[in-house]
Amino acid sequence: MPSLPLKVQVAIRDIWSKEDGGLQTALKSLQELLGHEIVIEPEWQLLLAELEEFYPDKGNFVTILAGCVEAWVKSMAELLEDSAHEDWTEIVLEKSKSGRLRLFLEVSTSEIASTSWSEERRAFIITLPKKKVFQPAELFPIFRGKLLTCFEAPKKAQLPIRQGQAADEWADVELDTATGKPEVVEKSQGSSASRPKTTVEFLPNVQSLPRPDELFLRPPYHLTLIPGHSEIEIQSSHSPSLKVLSDYLKRWCRINHHDTTEPAAVQVTLCQSAFGLGELFDRLVLSTKDTRYTNQFRVTTPMVVALIEGVLGYELVSNQSGTWSFRRDAEFKTL
Repeated sequence: MPSLPLKVQVAIRDIWSKEDGGLQTALKSLQELLGHEIVIEPEWQLLLAELEEFYPDKGNFVTILAGCVEAWVKSMAELLEDSAHEDWTEIVLEKSKSGRLRLFLEVSTSEIASTSWSEERRAFIITLPKKKVFQPAELFPIFRGKLLTCFEAPKKAQLPIRQGQAADEWADVELDTATGKPEVVEKSQGSSASRPKTTVEFLPNVQSLPRPDELFLRPPYHLTLIPGHSEIEIQSSHSPSLKVLSDYLKRWCRINHHDTTEPAAVQVTLCQSAFGLGELFDRLVLSTKDTRYTNQFRVTTPMVVALIEGVLGYELVSNQSGTWSFRRDAEFKTL
């Protein structure tokens, strides 16, 4: 990976990492208030690739990012000090009981800033707007509002059913790209058919390609299952598929009561991809290795294959040398 521009390196030293600077002072105050270490290690090269078009002055790029994070830190500190949000504070303390609170910096696909809690990474995600920010302090109320709601369960979308429609005659729900709202569309005979394959005739310009967490949401989706006696590894180009498998298996996993610490019978671990800037998973590991001496449970391949084919709609492409390869050509619809 190429080194950072000199102006960025200097700004990181003189602004971001400066001990008595605004950001580090705010981080120390939050750390003392929370009683836990605050860890934030920005992927500077990736952040710069996403935002450099908005910041011709690379030194200003670091200054603005430091200001945005400082606004987030101060909004968090204000909520922790507010007695009206004691329940929320208890949740934060529970989430950071390991003694460390991790923060990740990402860039939104839109011009809207946000923040959220990632259960998989056990960290807060600070999402920067994909535009030029002039006054980072303007993000303070946005971060504050999003922090207050970041632990709430997402609302489930209800599928509307037309009057007079039989219970087994379901309509498809698609996202209207113009309005951003779900729309009901009638099923057609060809609705379940895979989209026609496109032929790539020219090599693309790398600069024109979207970042990985956007690019790999497009079909075809590839998934590989590598079985083992005490561990199964599932690799996929489609991060949401792995997330669904992880959430489902965690929800229904038993407790290993033969171990005094009563861990989950199977450890379900989502692994962050080495590529991209957003939350992108490329591996899911199901393992009983750490509890093999006290665990009566085993990870079995058929159950996982049933989920991959029956729930996610992937089709088996090959099964060679103990490795199962699946593919799905139809794009997943989004509510």
